[in-house]
Amino acid sequence: MKFYALVSEGAIVPGQAFQVQYIAEGATDIQQFTIPPFSDFLVIDSFESKSTSFQSPGSKMIDVYSKIVVLLARKPGRFSLPSASAIIDGKKRKTNAVKIAVVSRRTVPLTINEIPEEEVAVDETSKLRSGEIISEKIKKNLFLKAIVNKKTCYTGEAILLNYKMYSRIDASSQVLKRPSLTGLSIVEMADTYDGKPEIEKINGIPYYVNLIRKVQGFPLQPGIISLDKAEVASIVHFLKIEEPGELAASGQRTTFSLYDYPVTLITPPQSVEVKPLPATNQPPNFTGAVGKFSMTIQVENKELHPGELVKIRLIINGTGNIPLLIPPAIQWPKGVDTTEPEVKEDFNKYVYPLEGSKSFEYSFTAPDTGVYIIPSAKFDFFNPVTNSYQYSRSDSVKLVVTPDIHKSEGLVQQSMIDTAYNAAPRQLYWFAGIAFLILCWIVYQIWKGKKEPNQKMVEKDQPGIIQKELIPNDKLAAARAALNKGDIPAYYHELEKAIWIVITETFSILPSQLNKQNASAVFLQKGVSSDLISELMEVLNKCEWALYVPARENAEAENLLIKTAEIIKKLSSA
Repeated sequence: MKFYALVSEGAIVPGQAFQVQYIAEGATDIQQFTIPPFSDFLVIDSFESKSTSFQSPGSKMIDVYSKIVVLLARKPGRFSLPSASAIIDGKKRKTNAVKIAVVSRRTVPLTINEIPEEEVAVDETSKLRSGEIISEKIKKNLFLKAIVNKKTCYTGEAILLNYKMYSRIDASSQVLKRPSLTGLSIVEMADTYDGKPEIEKINGIPYYVNLIRKVQGFPLQPGIISLDKAEVASIVHFLKIEEPGELAASGQRTTFSLYDYPVTLITPPQSVEVKPLPATNQPPNFTGAVGKFSMTIQVENKELHPGELVKIRLIINGTGNIPLLIPPAIQWPKGVDTTEPEVKEDFNKYVYPLEGSKSFEYSFTAPDTGVYIIPSAKFDFFNPVTNSYQYSRSDSVKLVVTPDIHKSEGLVQQSMIDTAYNAAPRQLYWFAGIAFLILCWIVYQIWKGKKEPNQKMVEKDQPGIIQKELIPNDKLAAARAALNKGDIPAYYHELEKAIWIVITETFSILPSQLNKQNASAVFLQKGVSSDLISELMEVLNKCEWALYVPARENAEAENLLIKTAEIIKKLSSA
């Protein structure tokens, strides 16, 4: 059996309410439970509590009986709360005495975290006196802000958004809604949103500040963006003070009571005007880069042998809309093979504007010996500081492909065989060659005669084989080839690429405005039906999603290719 006392706070301020609990655990009979007088404190309320609990896993339940007293501190100092007494199971027992400190001031954070070093006095604002209007008191001491560093910007230009809660009153708060920020490409600038509050001053008055959301965003298209609102539910904890009037009877005392007032806070409406990028002097190969950038091309090894793989890395460094950067076109030497680039981003998300780099790594193979030149590449970007288009140009790259020693030895052996061949009578080899060609022609004719009746059925029924007549102008040839090889990621990439090529050729949209939202607007202006636009957007969305979810069935991909061919045919005739 246990009989003890504890308090809810270790340090309080004058005028603050707190609880002291006198608890008896495991008692079967409790008589004459007496709480002591509290001469240094004002008793606001008292009540009893009964419950059962387990002392440890596997043990039996025990009864817990408590008497709880709500006290109000009158003055600063260090106090010892007296013991309670009771006759428990036939024996008189007393609780321990507990100590409490009443200090002159206190800081109260908005959440249950560490208290900042600098103090914000919230106790005075948490007192509600007669005649004070609750709504006005809350409005001054508890509110949300949506802070935007720019009211106007260009498409793709970085803007900084801060959603904050300011408080200098005792309140419990919970975020109901964080803004979704539709129309912006977002980079989060905070790892979590439940950390230690900071302190900011407004007109010289300090407030606790909790971060709701902090991002830098890049508008995707021109127009007015109405920023989404943040919403927070709070319960403000007031200490209600009622003082006697001048005409009150003598002896009437000031009364104190706790009063909780619920309130829902919403950020004021905010909007940003997004201007289109200037069409005047816009470079023909501009791809929507906004900021200030420089570009380089790096090669691991500039000397290689035929067929060897070399990595060529195109790196764009600078500040701006790094996640939206697209590499410029590179004029690869004739006869070389390259793959789609591997893309990597490396930026500091805590810095505004976004600073870092984006790299595009290509795999390069040369089929034969010789010198291969990768010409200088030009990367165009719009600089919002100078309000002008600028560019960065990389150096050209020279690759030397030299013969492989081991392969050269094989060529020497082959030359010896060729010499022996030339020493034999040429008439015999000519005769054998002609006879072999005649035999091959006969076999081919027989095989062709058997295959032709089944050709149409094979092309129709065999999975992965797409009929060529469905592909208008062969725009989807690369996608069809990737699908027939079973390379599903490459298939979706080529399918999406083909759609944008058709849109660009058909509707003459500038590269800087080449996105789904702007394309939809152009389609409507050109009289394209809303059903066709919806079908096209659905295909583009599936392509984008498939690049992140590689597990796709060939049958689904084949159906999408057929549907895309029909859409492109309709678009071309629109």
